Amino acid sequence: MPSPLDYIGRRRFAFYPPIRVGAPNSWILGAGSWSEVQIINWQTGLELWVARQYIGAVGDQEDLLLVGLTQHLELRAGRLVPRSSHRILQMPAPLGGISLPRNTGPASVVGIRLAGKAPTVFQKAPFRVGISVLFVAGLLALLASTSRIK
Repeated sequence: MPSPLDYIGRRRFAFYPPIRVGAPNSWILGAGSWSEVQIINWQTGLELWVARQYIGAVGDQEDLLLVGLTQHLELRAGRLVPRSSHRILQMPAPLGGISLPRNTGPASVVGIRLAGKAPTVFQKAPFRVGISVLFVAGLLALLASTSRIK
């Protein structure tokens, strides 16, 4: 299956969402390999390499070609990398230089009983013996009462 970029040729296109590079969103294709493709900014001449995993579908909108990106990208240290929207904030140090004690061992475990275990045969035995004794005693009482009636 051919790459969506094979249909562009040497025509100008724009990325959506735009790449954050500080240059206009107008590009042409340069060289390419199986894992990445070179793009050249039409107005500034800036040359970048984009991994093919970030390239999505190509769409034609009136006189403008749009190349979809699977992630928001930005230029960082000369490379295109996914733009992260989640920033990690560092907590301020405690006042007065007091540090809180830290537990270096494993976390404490709280015993939680999810479900009771089914009683074993030995746990059921006294209950069964008790029921049997009551049944036999009731049967004997019934027999004794019927023999007195006659």
